[in-house]
Amino acid sequence: MTVPQRIAAQVDSGPSAWSAQPIRSDIPAERVVGAEFSAQRIEPDLVWIDVRGEIDIRNAHALHAFTHRQLGESIRMVVDLGAVEFFGAAGLSVFDDLDERARALNVRWALLSGRPVERLLRVADAAIAAKACRTREAALAAVAPVK
Repeated sequence: MTVPQRIAAQVDSGPSAWSAQPIRSDIPAERVVGAEFSAQRIEPDLVWIDVRGEIDIRNAHALHAFTHRQLGESIRMVVDLGAVEFFGAAGLSVFDDLDERARALNVRWALLSGRPVERLLRVADAAIAAKACRTREAALAAVAPVK
């Protein structure tokens, strides 16, 4: 089974269906005010982080901590923001710090962005916007092992 097939087997393909279903994960999910984060090891060296809800000043610090904990677990990581309904400016610092730490640890990472995230990235952060992908396949290609 390919990685996209494994991901598709875990969640439905439509973003609206994602928020209605519990997140399946081999890493405990974390619920905070307005959001939920989970991580799943898709391959031995690839962690898929699923973020749902709203990212703002109330919970950006929790997203920061959650993503940074996963950096030590893998050399490839995708942060899936497809089910994020609101993404405030406080979330940008999460990805600036994540990018810096990932480079230090030699971790390849990408964002699977949704519409609220894309809007903010377009006007605020070109470096992180370059990490944003619109499809699962593109996100997986962005973190594919270097041959």
